[in-house]
Amino acid sequence: MKKFNLAILFFVLIMSCSKDSTKEETVDINLEFTQFEVTLSTGEKSIGIIDNDNNSITLPNITDPSEIISVTYQYSDDVKLITPKPETRIGEWKITEKFRLHTTSYYKEFKVSIPDYEKPTYTNKATIAPLERFGRVTKYHLLDINHNPGTLSNIDRANLVFGQAGMNGLRIPIYCGDYYGGHPEEGVVVESVYATALKSIENAKLAYNGSEPFMIFAGLKVMTSNKAEYYPDWVTTEIDNVANPIKYAQLVVDYIKFMHEKGHTINAFAFDKEAARMDVEDFKIAVDTLRARTARLGYVVPKIVAPELYKPLGQNGPMDDLYDANGESHFDVFGNHYYQGHHNVNNFPDLKYEYDLAQSDTYREAWATEAHWDGLSCSSAYENATDLWTGETALGCMFDWTDLGLDLLSWWDYPISGGNSPRHYIIRAYSEALINSQPIRMLDHDGEETLTRWKLHSRAYIKGNEVNVFFINVVNPCVTDFTPISYEEYPIGILDGFKIDGNISVTQWDNNDEPEGNYISILPNEDNQFLLDIPHGSITHVSFNITE
Repeated sequence: MKKFNLAILFFVLIMSCSKDSTKEETVDINLEFTQFEVTLSTGEKSIGIIDNDNNSITLPNITDPSEIISVTYQYSDDVKLITPKPETRIGEWKITEKFRLHTTSYYKEFKVSIPDYEKPTYTNKATIAPLERFGRVTKYHLLDINHNPGTLSNIDRANLVFGQAGMNGLRIPIYCGDYYGGHPEEGVVVESVYATALKSIENAKLAYNGSEPFMIFAGLKVMTSNKAEYYPDWVTTEIDNVANPIKYAQLVVDYIKFMHEKGHTINAFAFDKEAARMDVEDFKIAVDTLRARTARLGYVVPKIVAPELYKPLGQNGPMDDLYDANGESHFDVFGNHYYQGHHNVNNFPDLKYEYDLAQSDTYREAWATEAHWDGLSCSSAYENATDLWTGETALGCMFDWTDLGLDLLSWWDYPISGGNSPRHYIIRAYSEALINSQPIRMLDHDGEETLTRWKLHSRAYIKGNEVNVFFINVVNPCVTDFTPISYEEYPIGILDGFKIDGNISVTQWDNNDEPEGNYISILPNEDNQFLLDIPHGSITHVSFNITE
């Protein structure tokens, strides 16, 4: 029994000695840093204060770890491996980093800290105020097949437009002139002339699944081989290209009846396009006749869109004449063309004058019935810059419309899909962001005015909690006496107590990019601020959600 107890005691002593031996071996291993310093982009060095007893290193006099461009370090002889290697952290260095010094079976972890770090602060150069809403919610986006009636002859293209792109109506042609032969005599509409357009209308309605009623807006087709010929002979008076208002109204009634029999309602109609071809009194007669006859026949009485000029004419123009003749009840919608060449200090006041006049007696919807973005080249030497710089006026026209208040948008030659130039992608991005959105106040360092060329121009729109922002920073490439400005880490702040919710999507186009642009996702640098690089020669779309 005694021998058994002695054996147990001997075993315990051996194990105890063994443990002490392992502990002693661990204590004898020397895992220490003997040097740790970094070089900054300024050329200055930060010498690390090493505390091997507490396994820590302090790097003083560094306010921004991104300024670290190299690191030098040494350690004791027992160290076999360091993980991670400090040089791999350059460019990603954090305020606190951890490095392990290893033997073959043991390691010691060191914490390297930057106590003098100062979080950079940025003063906003642009601000967005979500509560300061103005203008109107843009409800309608129409595809213009006046340009090409066969645009939707393929149902797949119709599905793209009325599914993915979210359009909710069509702008369609009425083929009045003898060049087309659509209305050879009173009461007659030649179906074959409209066959292509009818197929597009049918496919559009099949593809449409929106909540708003499907809108069909009809207008005079004027782009013929003979631009002076607008009406068939039976409508024209003894004065060339001046319509008899009653006969012209009857032609439109015939057209409405024809479309009704095909299952299509004409919701809106523009008697003129790009010019006032009737004087005020004839216009009033035509409107009264159209309204009376369509109502009597039981058809939907279309809204009358006016003035539908190729440019606003302001004071002493047809709109003034209409009001001077007490004819304001003879139109329902203010609709006008407003092309890129009209986005300037001379023509915008005319648009605003007519817009305000149209609202002076009652609330009227406002329609941009033929928005254009024409790709132009200022010189053969700049063939690769044919599109982007013209966006300053193309999107500028839209900024003007939405500043006033826009209910409906229709582009001439809308790019349904793909495209070989940035404008194709930008038009889609802008339109899809705009529909069901309303402008909110945005102020960049150049102010809100967008009519002056070659400055930074911006606008912001909101729908629900989604904010979409567009920046224009382009210059005509043929202008050589002006130095464009680029902006790096341009700070944009969100006001009214709102915060940015999640990541920020940025798509940026420049003349060196592929047409679809360059997409990145960024994080806000503060709850209510983000930084954006805006190079010259670029158009940028920013999208993010906000929360209170």
